[in-house]
Amino acid sequence: MSQHSINNDWFTEAFDTLYPIVYSHRSIDAAAPEVHFAAQVLGIRDGSRLLDLCCGTGRHIHHLSQFRASLYGLDYSAELLRKAQELVGDRASLVRGDMRTIPFVDSFDVIVNFFTSFGYFLDMDENLAVLHGIKSALKPGGRLFMDHINMQSVRTTLQPHSQREVGHYAIDEKRWIDDNTQRVNKRTRITGPHGDMQEISESVRLFRPDEISGYMAEAGLHVEAIYGDYEGNALTVEAPRMILVATA
Repeated sequence: MSQHSINNDWFTEAFDTLYPIVYSHRSIDAAAPEVHFAAQVLGIRDGSRLLDLCCGTGRHIHHLSQFRASLYGLDYSAELLRKAQELVGDRASLVRGDMRTIPFVDSFDVIVNFFTSFGYFLDMDENLAVLHGIKSALKPGGRLFMDHINMQSVRTTLQPHSQREVGHYAIDEKRWIDDNTQRVNKRTRITGPHGDMQEISESVRLFRPDEISGYMAEAGLHVEAIYGDYEGNALTVEAPRMILVATA
């Protein structure tokens, strides 16, 4: 496979046992300030019904449980859900599912979507299906918190190639932007302690703020605020994130 090709279903293999190693810096402790900011802007309170969409290993749910809300997590990866179950125990109900077909209707006061877990699909209609599913799963007036990457920042700071070590694993990462599809892609090669090697791919759609706001509006979600980081600063060219808060 060439560097400039990514399988449409890359997400079916990317989130396996090696994912927590590649993203070890996205730790339980690192999730704490992110949850604090989300709770602040959303007004999460005791008794709220909340869904962490694409919950992964449950590191955000771990901190969300302090609010004594009714917590749910949905993820496609059986491996990451297994780790989430070990972490959160009975503090949340975890569901394996595809975010294009969210199995809830009029169920949640809040849906959170952390760490660039939107725009996975090459067909934009499938990404729109995710937004329609979010709208359907929210109660009337329910709120969405979505943390995505800032397209402008990615274009100026993207590191085409990097190498690093995590424990006994050597990680080699290549990144590139495909302007034809408006996607940022990454191919990661992980070499284990015994020389065994595995390669995983990732691909995410880049959005301008007005563009993603328009898609949300099409799905019935009204964007109330856009932030550039987890300190509540405005979205600028240099901002590392694009955090959207929307109401159903």
